[in-house]
Amino acid sequence: MMNLIETNQQLFGLGGLLLVVITALWVVQYVTIGYGKKTLTQAMHYWVRVQQYFGLDTRRLQFQTRYPKLYHFLSQRLQVEHFYGLPLTLLFLVMGYILALFIGLVEDVVTLDSIVAIDHFVSQQMSVLSDSSVVNFFIIITSLASTPLTALVVLLTGIICLVIRRYYLFIGFLISIIGSTTFTYLSKLLFQRDRPIDILLHEPTYSFPSGHATVAVALYGFVAYMLFRFSHDFGRQVRILVNAVFLCILIGLSRIVLNEHYLSDVLGGYLVGALWLTVAISVTEWLNMKGKINWKVDWSILQVRLVWFSAVCVVIGAFIYAFLYQFPLLL
Repeated sequence: MMNLIETNQQLFGLGGLLLVVITALWVVQYVTIGYGKKTLTQAMHYWVRVQQYFGLDTRRLQFQTRYPKLYHFLSQRLQVEHFYGLPLTLLFLVMGYILALFIGLVEDVVTLDSIVAIDHFVSQQMSVLSDSSVVNFFIIITSLASTPLTALVVLLTGIICLVIRRYYLFIGFLISIIGSTTFTYLSKLLFQRDRPIDILLHEPTYSFPSGHATVAVALYGFVAYMLFRFSHDFGRQVRILVNAVFLCILIGLSRIVLNEHYLSDVLGGYLVGALWLTVAISVTEWLNMKGKINWKVDWSILQVRLVWFSAVCVVIGAFIYAFLYQFPLLL
């Protein structure tokens, strides 16, 4: 057994990583479904109590008297009753944090920090798997974020939005896709980082950041967000988010296993996708606040079947694209 593990260290390491990810996501899902709603309710209760406490604080009253306009602006940013309050504040903080992480990652890559050494080490380990059957699985997975499949998901999502008459939803969806892909394309031209040497599938573009990782978060993340908002069952909402995270991890991992990208490329793609996903969600929630979107839909049987049919079409499309286009590209 030890000899088998030693001769297949990379394969066992990859399997162990997937096992850890699946276990961690299952634990998060279990804990969130069991205690998340109660914890959120308690947090909101404590938040109201904190606001009440500071409402009686003399220093706050003095600040309000001396700077009434600034106080009104800051107090509005913390209100939970409307979108322009705490929700928008949190969204801006998330966007700022993601952008700061991306800038830090870019600095590390450009200055050849320790992450670059990690990139090359991981790439060398993955090159050992080039003849493994696991490559076939990850080629199908990576096809889910290819350009044709992205176009298919956009088309099917647009059709569903038309059928259920939620036209404004498509605005946020397009912002997430167009914004993230444009940002990624310009970043590739700016940094011009070469792809790993042992690449398995020929790619004519530069490496940083990963377009597939970007699309995974921006595209499937927004689809998961829509499913989350349409669902009113807390347990189902958690499962939707957990499955979306797992899919994004798989797509990003596929780019590393196939040696299409370095680890930092995938991390950069995740950050770009998350940034534009947050922007798209902010715009969509603003449209919701303006009354342009109604999340309460009386789903008919045909509409539900259309959603499932679209999901099946995407999966079948990934297989067709992989076998007709990706597999012949294996070097």
